[in-house]
Amino acid sequence: MHIFLLFPVGFILWYLAYEAKPIINDEETLNWKEKNTIKRDKLLSIINESF
Repeated sequence: MHIFLLFPVGFILWYLAYEAKPIINDEETLNWKEKNTIKRDKLLSIINESF
């Protein structure tokens, strides 16, 4: 009996949490991606130099 109530309540809570997710700031995302690509390039260059 409790399972029949638990699933709909769980889906409703999941939907509310999904709708309330924060808005991603594009400027911060671009900075993060740029920093990660720089780090990745440095690591790749170190790996390529070692071989």
